[in-house]
Amino acid sequence: MLIRTKVAADDDACVAVMERTHAVDGYPRYWPSKPARFLRAQGETDAWVAVLDEGPDGRVVGQVALHRAEGEPVLALAQEATGLPADRIAVLARLLVHPEARGRGVGRALVRTAAARARATGRHAVLDVVQDSTGPARLYESEGWTRLGPTSLDLRGFGYGDVPPLRLWVYLAPAGEDLLR
Repeated sequence: MLIRTKVAADDDACVAVMERTHAVDGYPRYWPSKPARFLRAQGETDAWVAVLDEGPDGRVVGQVALHRAEGEPVLALAQEATGLPADRIAVLARLLVHPEARGRGVGRALVRTAAARARATGRHAVLDVVQDSTGPARLYESEGWTRLGPTSLDLRGFGYGDVPPLRLWVYLAPAGEDLLR
């Protein structure tokens, strides 16, 4: 498996991974009207893909991104826990792993890559996960992430119509020695 920076040419493959993940797991909970735009959110600062079968014919089987924290539902809990300003917090988002590639460490490698990038750029990683998504929560907890508490996200202003707010858990990455100074 290879983890590399995501490029625009990966968009179709990432949307295909998202379609399969949505069909199997219901993530994302509500299908976006513009899937590629959902995967490349406005606040994105970094993104990676996981590729199996290295070489020119490698298959994209996962993706993850880091986003700016301003305006994100995780921000208040993250700031309360760390004391850091918003520009020192990075939101790990859009983690997707194709169901057929699970059990190979793809999700773990993507999470570690994103968290390491956040640390390397002086930011502390935080994320949210839908409260009934037990698989992803187990992954984050096994990686030492701490559940900070609940929050919610109202999607009505994002073009999803009259849908109930998402009930989320907020998780904080383990602290690196260089972060909380």
